[in-house]
Amino acid sequence: MGLLWAELLLFQTLLGYCFVVANECIGLYNIRDLNNMKGDLVIVKYHKRIGWIESFLFYTIAIQCVIMVIMGWGEYSNYFDPFNTTKNWHAVIGGIVGGVLFSFKFFIAHFKKDIIYKYGQFIGPIGFIGWSLAHWTSVINFYFGINPDTTLIYIIPSNFIIAAILPIPIGIAIFLFVLVRRGSKEGSSRWSIHQIAFILHGITFGYEKAAKELLGTPAMFKYVVPKTYKFLEKMMEDVLGVKLEDLKELDVSTALSRFSEHARKIGMAEKIKITWKSDSEVVIESINCTTARVRSVMDPKELEYAICPWAIMAAAIVNQSTGKELTIEPSEFNEIGASTKIILK
Repeated sequence: MGLLWAELLLFQTLLGYCFVVANECIGLYNIRDLNNMKGDLVIVKYHKRIGWIESFLFYTIAIQCVIMVIMGWGEYSNYFDPFNTTKNWHAVIGGIVGGVLFSFKFFIAHFKKDIIYKYGQFIGPIGFIGWSLAHWTSVINFYFGINPDTTLIYIIPSNFIIAAILPIPIGIAIFLFVLVRRGSKEGSSRWSIHQIAFILHGITFGYEKAAKELLGTPAMFKYVVPKTYKFLEKMMEDVLGVKLEDLKELDVSTALSRFSEHARKIGMAEKIKITWKSDSEVVIESINCTTARVRSVMDPKELEYAICPWAIMAAAIVNQSTGKELTIEPSEFNEIGASTKIILK
C-alpha cells in the first residue's frame, strides 16, 4: 500500500510539473515587459488557471507527504533519516526549501498582484525553482531510494530519465495550446477593439489633465465628468452592445450586473466587480482591464483625480436607470485595474 501511494504521489508530481513548465513558458514569453500581459485576457486567464492547478497539486502532495510521515508507513515514514541520502534530499531540499520558495511566489501572486507585475521576472522563477526542487528530488528519491525495482512500477514510466523529462515537452505543448487559443502571434500588428480602447483611454487621461489645469479639479468633476457620462448614454449600444432603453425598466443593481456581465463577455476586462456600500453608494472595480497598460507609461501624479473610463460608463447606466444626478469620486488605480465610487444624490 505504501509503495503504491508513493507511486501515486510521484504521478501527481509529474502531472503538476507539466503545468509548472507551461506557466513558466508563459512568463518567459512576456518577460521583456510584463505590462504586455495587462489586458491580454486570454493569456491572463490561462496563466491564472494553470497557476491554480499547479498550486493545488503542490499543496495536495505536501499534505499527503505529511500524512504519510505521521501515519508511519514502514520504511517510507522516516524522511529525515541521515543515512538515507535520497530521502534526506527530498525532505530538506524538495520539501522544506522548495516549499518555502514556492509558497513565497504563491503568496505574492495571489495576494500582492501589483508587486507581481513589477517584479514578476524575479518572483516567477523563484516559484519555478521551488517546484523544480520538489519535482527532481521526488523523482530521484522514488527511483533510487523508495523503489529501485522498476518491475514494481505500474502507473508512471519505469525509466527514470523518461519520467523526469516527460513533463517538459508536455508543458511546452500546453503553452503552445495557450498561444493558439490566444489567436495571435508575437509581432502581429492587427487592430482590435482593445487596441482602440487603449488609445482612447490615453486620450481620456490627456483631456482630464487639460481640464484640471484649465478649470481646476472641482470644475472638472462638476461639469466635465457629468457631460461625459451623459454623452456616453448615446453611444452605449455601439460601444458595449447595451441598450439603455432596455435597462430603464430594471432596478439599478440588475442593470449594473448586466453591464458587468456584458463587459466580461466582450473582453473589456476579466471582471467588473459591483459592490454596493449603501443604497446611495456603489463601487465599480475593473479587474485585469484591457487598457491597464496605459498606466504603466504614466507618472503616478498624472493619475491623481483621474477617473476610470469604465466607471464613467457605469455612471451613465446608473444615471439612466435611476434618473438621479451622480457624483463620481477619483478612481484608485492599481497595476491591473481601478476602483471608483459612485454616489447617488
